[in-house]
Amino acid sequence: MTARTAVPSLRALRTIDVLWLAVVLAVALAVPLHLPPIAAHGESREGLVVQDVVEHGNWVLPRRNGELPSKPPLFHWIAASVARVVGLSDAVVRSPSAIAAGAVLLATAALGAMIGGRATGLLAAGAMLGIHGFWESAWEARVDMVFAATITLTLLAFFRWYRDRGLGAQACCYLGAACGVLAKGPAGAVLPGLVIVAFVAREAWRTTDTTPMTSRPRDALAEALRTMGQLWSWPLVALVLAIDVGWYAAAFARGGREFLALQLVRENLDRVVGRGVFGLHGGRSHFKIVKHLVTDLVPWNLALVWAAVAWVRGVRADVGERFLHAWWVVVVAVFTAAYGKRDVYLLPAYPAIAILAGRVMASATAAPDATRLFGLVPIPERVRRRGGLPARALLVVLIVCLDATVLTVGEVQRLHQVRKRSLLPFARAVAEAMPPDASLYAQGDVDGSDVQVLAYRLHRPIALAPIVPAPDVDAASWYLVRAPAEHALASGMRVAAQSTRRGPNLALVTVSR
Repeated sequence: MTARTAVPSLRALRTIDVLWLAVVLAVALAVPLHLPPIAAHGESREGLVVQDVVEHGNWVLPRRNGELPSKPPLFHWIAASVARVVGLSDAVVRSPSAIAAGAVLLATAALGAMIGGRATGLLAAGAMLGIHGFWESAWEARVDMVFAATITLTLLAFFRWYRDRGLGAQACCYLGAACGVLAKGPAGAVLPGLVIVAFVAREAWRTTDTTPMTSRPRDALAEALRTMGQLWSWPLVALVLAIDVGWYAAAFARGGREFLALQLVRENLDRVVGRGVFGLHGGRSHFKIVKHLVTDLVPWNLALVWAAVAWVRGVRADVGERFLHAWWVVVVAVFTAAYGKRDVYLLPAYPAIAILAGRVMASATAAPDATRLFGLVPIPERVRRRGGLPARALLVVLIVCLDATVLTVGEVQRLHQVRKRSLLPFARAVAEAMPPDASLYAQGDVDGSDVQVLAYRLHRPIALAPIVPAPDVDAASWYLVRAPAEHALASGMRVAAQSTRRGPNLALVTVSR
């Protein structure tokens, strides 16, 4: 059996490569960060938290329309820091996702270059830019891309440490895990920790190939513990605890048991095991994550098939490829086992699969005079003679076209969906109809997602009023009710504005004078 080796190439990215990738991403996100305006529940939810940090200085435990947030504040801290410089806007609220997307893209290219050479790194970056889920998370004000960035940087630092045993890489690995906890809770440390443990255990088992089977498990365990012991650092552990436990303690001092019940129990334990509100929605298919792996990552997931075929033929992967396989397998396994499932949960596995795809593409197009793409698809002689394009150059052209198509189609689809269901015209009508100092309430049956969208767009709190008009509320107050508002008219109120979106609509009513 032979081991698959890296493609001969430069071992690291050049400065010009990093600049080009940064410019491409910045230009591609320039419009999506501004358009369409934030009008979706998930983005408004995080936007409200950012507003509270910027406008009221609640950096430790900000709130959203008076409620505790469901996620730690790393995303909101980044957005608020940017807002301090350029002011608060929809683009600024989305900026943490864009910044994190840049970190993921550059880390993917860097790790690809470290494992397979410069060509692998750049082709892996091209593969990342050809995944719709990457763009979707890069331009939305959600915590998922920031979470994926912390996972990617943690694992990049670990692999660098595993190869060189450098103290700097070891420190970056720990700091990445600490930031992961601040991005999305304990999963930010647990997920990369599981990848590292799985990889170290696999490598330890591999190094004991010549050991007698009776003692091999014991020797492999000893080897794995030795490696983990070298990675362990009490000063770095203390630093991580000071950062993460320090924030949780400060937040607990302000939010009390309600904070712990929401962010630690509900958002972590209940979501994983399907308890409480998450169990009310019914379970999803156990293979939903696998389905997204098969459908959402075409054509890059064909690299997994390529690797499987090579393994069957007796070609064994090198250490870099084994690390990438441990990475994506653990992510898929964890979220397949968890009760809660969303397609974006696969995002932390994107870099590993993109690098595997870049490695395959770099290997298949390594020969400058290649006449077949991937050794399978023949390149027409006319193209080679007139265009003078070797296989790799032709592949780059195809990737650029695919990336541009994915970006364009995704943004057009996004704009179309927002126009159909947006509350933006209604929010503008409410702002024009209401006095600036008037109180706004929402009837109890108004969807909470719509309340959060309007609270964000209007920059004003919206309290809950079980009935309209509420007996303990000033009669001159304004109310959001579900449309049509016949019950409000029967109570002597008038309709000041009404939404006309596709789906359930809302009305703004007040007491007639």
